[in-house]
Amino acid sequence: MTASTKMLRAYDRANGVRLRVDATQTRAHLERLTARGWTYQQIAAATGLDSSTFGVILSGRYRKVAHHTAESILAVRLDQTPPIPRGLTDATGTRRRLQALMVLGYPLPGIAQQIGVSYFSLLQTAGGKWSAVRTPTAEKVARVYRRLAAVPAPPTRAAELVRNEAMARGWVGPLAWDSIDDPACEPEACEVVQPRHVHPDDVSELAGRGLDDREIGRRLGVSERTVARARAAHNIPAGVPA
Repeated sequence: MTASTKMLRAYDRANGVRLRVDATQTRAHLERLTARGWTYQQIAAATGLDSSTFGVILSGRYRKVAHHTAESILAVRLDQTPPIPRGLTDATGTRRRLQALMVLGYPLPGIAQQIGVSYFSLLQTAGGKWSAVRTPTAEKVARVYRRLAAVPAPPTRAAELVRNEAMARGWVGPLAWDSIDDPACEPEACEVVQPRHVHPDDVSELAGRGLDDREIGRRLGVSERTVARARAAHNIPAGVPA
């Protein structure tokens, strides 16, 4: 038991406040919060309680909870924005930076290697799975972004694939943002985006399998016309099904 908890209990006892109350209402409120997407860490940040407390209450093992615990939990409004726990920061800026770098043709595995985190973690962040990320990770992504944002990735097959994927998902590049960290900021619709490209080796390989331009485009994430232009530019025969 922490010193602050002891003080609260002593205060309640001195003022005739019941030390323990029925847990039903508190448990129901926790269920509503978690149903709205609150994590235990966010509830802990909002209440000042230990996050392990919430699992115990939700398990239903105890019929009563401490009065000050119930009071702290019930004080959290369902319509308020969940706070960001200590050590984390809002993921908006990090997500937008990763997406913008992909629009420029930078694959996430290379970015992950530069900042020392897992590719899977960055993939989830770029895809919008997390509302908050570790502060050191956000700072490392920002440093890489400052270095790469003004320069498109070298024209490789991997760069073309990642750029096509990013554009297909509606992501935008660095020039679209006036304030990349501001969740309320909307991207500029007039941003000039590089047209999608395909690597001639990919087109040649798929055409050699007998695939037509439409199917090649579907597999590479580009239009049939883009495939036709690539074949014409590199003298690649059209695929002829066997």
